[in-house]
Amino acid sequence: MLFLLLSTVALVGAQTVYDHTYPFGNPSAPIDTVKVFDCGTNPNRAIKNPVVGFQSTDPNADPAHQVLTLPGDFLITNLQIEVAKPIVRPLNGKLEVWRTFWSFGRPNTIQLGCIGLPSSSDDVVGIDGFGTCDYGDLCEILDRNPQFDDITGQPSCFPEAIALGIPEDQCTCEGVIAPKVYTIDNWNKLIDFNNLDSGFLISLAAGDYELRATATNRAGEEEACIGITVPIEKAASGGWLFGRGRTRKAIKN
Repeated sequence: MLFLLLSTVALVGAQTVYDHTYPFGNPSAPIDTVKVFDCGTNPNRAIKNPVVGFQSTDPNADPAHQVLTLPGDFLITNLQIEVAKPIVRPLNGKLEVWRTFWSFGRPNTIQLGCIGLPSSSDDVVGIDGFGTCDYGDLCEILDRNPQFDDITGQPSCFPEAIALGIPEDQCTCEGVIAPKVYTIDNWNKLIDFNNLDSGFLISLAAGDYELRATATNRAGEEEACIGITVPIEKAASGGWLFGRGRTRKAIKN
């Protein structure tokens, strides 16, 4: 589940937005809706131009103020991403996460450490933490998590990759992210966070989150930079041990 989160929620947005000067960890105002942007500075980077639709499953949600409620779920309605050039191994991945609480109009921001994830049946080998984490070579992680067809037992690929038109026998880093503009229309992929471990929920206390997902090549050159800002609320029936929940009304003001 986390692997899917990292590969899709980092693309949420109504249109491609560029902001390579965004001051991560230093917000100037509360975050009132999900926003994703291309924060890349290398004009020759490989991965760029993300365009993905996000939709809350809450029928009362305000489309102009999309938030992530935990426990809860949301839909990725459509996806588009451009891979501008061939990927050369290694493709080293890093995620940085900041959390902000607002008190009397002032931000209180911390950078999260790398939080260990609870074990589950859908673990991805090589992805064992969330927060500010170095994941190493993303291509190697893909190699260490082979997929097989449930019926034939033959090598296959992730459903998301197949939906993007990637052949089942090319589920490698070079095949999955070969140069192309990838698009899934009317995807409506449900991302379900209703069964998250309670300890993990506690670590993701309510607040404003900023994420910067980057990938670099062997020389340390940027191949991708995707920024995400997202307000997280606790569910009305939740019982987190710390963190201050916010109502949607408070967010809009």
